[in-house]
Amino acid sequence: MIKWLQQLAAVMILVLFPVTYGAQAASIVNISIDGKERNLNPPAQIVNDRTMVPLRFIVEDPALQGQVYWDESQQKVAMDCRGHYIELYIGNKQATVDGQIHTLDASPYIYQGRTYVPLRFLTESLGARVEWKAGQRRVDIKFAQSQPRVFAYYYYSPREELEKNAHLFTDIAFRWFATNSQGELYYEYQADYAKTLAWAKSKGIRTHASVVLMGSDPLHTLLSNQQNRTRLINALVQEVKKSGYDGVNIDFELIAASDADYFTAFLRELKQALGSDTELSVAVFARTGKEKWATPYQYDKIGQIADSVVVMAYDYHYTTTAPGAIAPLGWVKEVAQYMSKVMPAEKVLLGMATYGYDWPQNSKGTSVTAAKLAQLQSKYQVQSHWDEASYSPYYTYWDEKGRYHEVWLENYQSLTAKWQVADDYGLGGVSFWRIGTGFTDLYRVLEERL
Repeated sequence: MIKWLQQLAAVMILVLFPVTYGAQAASIVNISIDGKERNLNPPAQIVNDRTMVPLRFIVEDPALQGQVYWDESQQKVAMDCRGHYIELYIGNKQATVDGQIHTLDASPYIYQGRTYVPLRFLTESLGARVEWKAGQRRVDIKFAQSQPRVFAYYYYSPREELEKNAHLFTDIAFRWFATNSQGELYYEYQADYAKTLAWAKSKGIRTHASVVLMGSDPLHTLLSNQQNRTRLINALVQEVKKSGYDGVNIDFELIAASDADYFTAFLRELKQALGSDTELSVAVFARTGKEKWATPYQYDKIGQIADSVVVMAYDYHYTTTAPGAIAPLGWVKEVAQYMSKVMPAEKVLLGMATYGYDWPQNSKGTSVTAAKLAQLQSKYQVQSHWDEASYSPYYTYWDEKGRYHEVWLENYQSLTAKWQVADDYGLGGVSFWRIGTGFTDLYRVLEERL
């Protein structure tokens, strides 16, 4: 009946999700395998709250290599795939994997000449990682078990913290470069940069030349002028060749919204000049899609051009705002959801903060490192608190002038939740600013999660 199954191109695995059989016709499910969308025709069916998929379209998907056999006398479908041998029987909840007997929640069946099989069972048997994302009505299937990326920024950072945690970093963006309105590339600082770069390479860490420019006026002059753009691009290409960087990281902030096309054009030209062997990463402000303010970041186009996108999902409250959580968890979830819709999720690196802010009452905030927090705790009666609404820790104290202070930052609990957001949305990994603040909670999270 299914001789065309003898030569298998691939096996596609889905997952069960909570909808009823009666609702199956109206239930549209988006399916992705290793980040690429799939369409099923005929579609999956829901039986006893289990996802059943026509075998033909499972075996014809290019995600896996294997073979399928049909035994008419026993009404048996056998699959030899990824080093496992699986046997399923039509109308029977008993199945075997590598000779071990298992009981299914829903038995295979034949419907309109199609053999339907249960996907949860196959998923677990073949080792795919599968997630049902209810908000997006999407099944994400991952056969490629790649390690999430940890893209760390190095800026005036002490070598001690870098060396102690080197095993946790997949990438380091060395933010010792800056540029100006004319596109001239220069070192903002050069403290042992050559030795530090060589050391990172010796540890197998991918290195990125990170260049910064902030301010709408200088950025307009740079981006709107072809000669200035070309000058910077040529300088970056030469720096990559000279020092052997694996990538270039662009950190342009406070671009005027009216310069969005210029910024996109610059990224396109830079990526073309770098070529496929050198990664282009771009830092962008976080966005949920609900904002009213215009943005210079054409997220969908940037997602097409860049190899990875660092989404700065922090500074929700900043030094010039009222005190509050640096990255409220609910907001971070909305950012991840939006970003994974407008660009490939595997390109998104969720930015995290390893610093805090201290806000005196009715005054601007100032940055807080671990050493600064320790000083405050030794000098004042600092009280610790937890804000459940934002899922963030904070501290309060009164200084010698009688001023009330609030200190907001991140800790192990809040960072663990944000890591889970990146995992839930299938993002490429995380990024953080920066190595060297002395806070170690993120390293604890990375040790456990990696």
